[in-house]
Order: sequence, then C-alpha cells, then structure tokens
Amino acid sequence: AAYGFPGVAELARRLAAAPPRSADETTRRAQSVLRRLFPDWPPAPWAPERPGLLAWFEVLFARPFPAFSAKLNALVTFSAGGWLMGPLELEDLEGSTVGDGVGQMVVVRRCRFLEESACASVCVNACKMPTQNLFNSDMGVPMTIEPDYDNLSCKFKFGIAPTADEEAAARAVPCFGACPSAYTLRETHQDACPDMSLFESALTPEQLLLVAGPPGRRDESRDEVR
Repeated sequence: AAYGFPGVAELARRLAAAPPRSADETTRRAQSVLRRLFPDWPPAPWAPERPGLLAWFEVLFARPFPAFSAKLNALVTFSAGGWLMGPLELEDLEGSTVGDGVGQMVVVRRCRFLEESACASVCVNACKMPTQNLFNSDMGVPMTIEPDYDNLSCKFKFGIAPTADEEAAARAVPCFGACPSAYTLRETHQDACPDMSLFESALTPEQLLLVAGPPGRRDESRDEVR
C-alpha cells in the first residue's frame, strides 16, 4: 500500500475506478472522504449529513461574515495545501462576488496531484467537484476551482461560485493521451485526444512507462480510441 501523497493519489484513482463508475458517483465518494477529515463537533441537528464543524462554520462565519470567510479559507488553503498540490501563491481575485478580492485566489503553478494522477477525470471528479461542493454546500463559502490542462496549473477562486455552464464544460474535458485508466473513467469521450506533449514531458521515464506503456503500446492505445 502507498502512504503519504502517493497514497492520496492512489485513493483518488480507486474512487474514480470503483463501480458503479460515473462522474456523479465518484464526486459523491470523494466528498464523503473529505467530510471525514472534519470532526462532527459540535453536532448540527439541522444538517446531519454534514460534519458539525462545517455546518457551524456556515452559520457562525460564512453567512454573517462572507468576505472574512472567503479570505480565511483562501489563506488556510494557501498555508496547508502545498504538500498535496505543490508550490502555491496567494493572489488577488478579479470579479469576486464576495469581498474585495484581495488575497482571495490561490494559484497552483503546477499541480502535483494532477501530475501524479495523470487523469483528467480524476482531477475533475475526485478533486474539483467534491472540493467545490465542500466549500459551497457544506461551508457556505462561494468557491470555484479552475484547472488548466495545458500547463497543469490550477486556480482556487474564493468568492466566485461555479456556474452550470462552467461545470458542464469541465465534465466534457477529453481524456489525456497518457491516461493510465485506458480512457475508461470518462462517461463521454471526444473523437480525438488533445496533444499531450507538454504533459508527457513533465513525467519521468518511469512515470511515462507506467501511464502510457512502452512506445509501441502507447501508439496502439491512442489508435484504439480514435
């Protein structure tokens, strides 16, 4: 069994691959895991499905002090998220609907989790969606995650809630050319995979062999989905 960061990445892959295999089910499982990280104290009888700490945060902080709550969560994410995502930067957010935007965006310059999982579906369904749900629904803090699959960066925007159109576009991102799940974690696929030369160049030879197979098999795998 893997431990530490590799164990987290492996858990995310297992959550995405376990039956019944669907985007919504993966998101539900991953959000359940995130919820277990927080104590159910003090209990919140009006929201038994949520850990008490998160439900009370919404009541005591997010609702009466929305700007403070957005800034606080951005700061906590910036301070505590580096071990999972890699080097982070705290920047100002434009277009915030809560607060003035100062110090409300956490920028991941090159997401370690995305590199390790090597799967767009794992990123969207086991990280982006459940994390957004945790902040927006469980804590009452508007927040949107915007991954960039071209350069493997990501933005956590505290103060902007996700829209239905943006979420549909995120679900429709095609599989990586070096998908370790052999493209099986997507509910829908596009006819051709994107150019993944930038992504593959970030992998070590051992990682590339693991996620894409030997050069001959790598080409065959791509031909199969086209």
